[in-house]
Amino acid sequence: MTPASDTFFSIPELVDVLAPYLTPQDLPALLRTNRNNYAAFTPYFWTDVTINTSSAIVRLMDSPEACGALYRNIGFIRHLRTKADFLLYYIEGLYAYMDSRPDVILPHPNYLRRPASTWGRSCSVFPFPPITQLVRLDVSTATAIDERSLQGVTTTTLDLGLSMCWFISLNRGLTHLTLRDEPLNGHHLGRVFARTVSRLSCLRHLRFSCGLMKDMAVPTFQMILLTCPPTLELLEGQNYVGGFNEYDSDNLDLYNSMELDEEGPLEVRQEPLYRVTRLKVPWNMRGYEHDQLVRMMKICPNVEAWDVPLTRGGRGFGNVAGAIKDLWPRLQELTCKVIHFDCHGHGVLPVLEGIEMNRLRVWAMGDYSDSWPTRTLDAIQRHSETLREIRFPWTYSFKSSTIQGILTGCRALEHLEIGAADPFRIKLWLEDMDPEVPWVSTRLRFLKIVVDWNDKRDKPRLPPKPTPTVHMSINVRNERMSAILASRMRLGKPASAKPTVEVDVFEANRRRWARLQWFYKQLGTLTELEVLDLRATSGFAEEEPTKVLRPYAEFTFPRLLCLSDDDATMAEMVQEGGRQQQGKIGYLRELSQLRKLRELRGSFRIDRPAVKAYMGMKEVEFMHTHWPELRVAEFLPEGYEALEDGRIPSHMQWLIEQRPFTKLSKTGPDTPQYFPRI
Repeated sequence: MTPASDTFFSIPELVDVLAPYLTPQDLPALLRTNRNNYAAFTPYFWTDVTINTSSAIVRLMDSPEACGALYRNIGFIRHLRTKADFLLYYIEGLYAYMDSRPDVILPHPNYLRRPASTWGRSCSVFPFPPITQLVRLDVSTATAIDERSLQGVTTTTLDLGLSMCWFISLNRGLTHLTLRDEPLNGHHLGRVFARTVSRLSCLRHLRFSCGLMKDMAVPTFQMILLTCPPTLELLEGQNYVGGFNEYDSDNLDLYNSMELDEEGPLEVRQEPLYRVTRLKVPWNMRGYEHDQLVRMMKICPNVEAWDVPLTRGGRGFGNVAGAIKDLWPRLQELTCKVIHFDCHGHGVLPVLEGIEMNRLRVWAMGDYSDSWPTRTLDAIQRHSETLREIRFPWTYSFKSSTIQGILTGCRALEHLEIGAADPFRIKLWLEDMDPEVPWVSTRLRFLKIVVDWNDKRDKPRLPPKPTPTVHMSINVRNERMSAILASRMRLGKPASAKPTVEVDVFEANRRRWARLQWFYKQLGTLTELEVLDLRATSGFAEEEPTKVLRPYAEFTFPRLLCLSDDDATMAEMVQEGGRQQQGKIGYLRELSQLRKLRELRGSFRIDRPAVKAYMGMKEVEFMHTHWPELRVAEFLPEGYEALEDGRIPSHMQWLIEQRPFTKLSKTGPDTPQYFPRI
């Protein structure tokens, strides 16, 4: 149904009649009526400004009208996302404004040399008043943009960091500061940045990174850590540090002796950062010593989310685990986005095991090897009542028994993601699942796993009885074999030794279908599911398990996208007068309760032969009715919109017409992902 606000704004006459009665206070309320109005009208209020592309900066510099609009609305800006090009351009304009307005006095630091001329001779600068009311600032100091956008700027690249610190100091009310690609690789710049941050009395979130292949200055992180304002809640350093172990002092005496600037020594904060709940320290390739990590724990005693760094020697976490239990009693989230070099993250397990039982809520790693029989599962089950997110998007290996234990033991789980480049190392064997133990993770909203529903043995074994009995299987290949055997028997020909194998194949198929039916029923119990990403590693019938890495889109989950006939059973094939009849069996109805499903990803392509033979209009209408929130489904190949008429099945064409907002091929995530903020 179309929102009333959309209807209102689509009728010009109604707008013309009611506009005189709208007050300025009514306009912000209109923004909150729906997303379309917010996206359409927010830019006109100038509260959130984004100038982070080369083309946008060039258009601004070439347009006096655009500069004039920025000049008039600069006092309304609260959130700014930009790059070094605009920052340099604005600072030159600020100098021009100060030259033209002697009555405007701004604090100018001694560390920053004011240029003699405010603009080059090739072009004129537009004077800008100071921006002093920012609440959020996200600035990238990378300058690798075309030369035109920097033409005429007299501020040198060396002064960029100092100019940025001055710009930050003019906005004392900043609560969120993100600094990207700034090479804090000098003691002077590091001290100036640390002092600038220490004077932001409202700062709550601080993120900074040096950029690719740029190391942060050796003492800079400790300077920042010891001088941050007590209001800080999040500290995230995305940098690499080198030689960090040479500086183990708890005070700033060592740093204050290094190239003092004009503003004197730094002032160390005396009390710990009690409000810091999320901490990510810079990545140290040499590894942190135990004492260094303990020192950071004492500075931030109330950390709840920690991005785990590398320790010296790869075994230092055994000692750190005890310190965590004593110094960080509130720790609830363990993440590590950077690949570990200590045997695929094994050093993190002692930390996981050292946390108080049923305390951990999030465990996420970028690289991990589940190489013990039960240790990983035992560590997870210690927090089975509180774990909400388990995310291994690019892991090395993960045992099937561990995945099974998670699904049958973690009651509070909302996000489970197990992915890897090699699906054979992380797949869930349905043959390992115990049908007597149901899944208890019924709160799952995001599920991404790799599934193998075939038997582990390579070939079917011969049955013990020598006398064969022909059974009719639902396997497509076995249907053909059964027809041949039946015709041979009617003609009085021997059935040869093939039927003995066929009996065993039928039994194997029966077990497979029983496992699949149980698996589909467990999926149907996840009524809170919003994202379902199931990937198969091998097919059924015509697709035998192989060790060849093939795209998951080439495989299917048998009969999952099929609705069964009312009278169909597992052994539905009968024989009447030499003619075979087969009732249609399917399990799509098991997923009828997934009414919150927004994304269906994985091995669900309808152009696979096993799906094409059974999926039709009835199944599509069922999905349209029972999955009202569906926005993404990987049914068709990418670029299906450009296919000619007739190449898309009629039932899919009907779904496209009924749900034009639903993407039917592989695409980016439509649902907000539940990633931690570290």
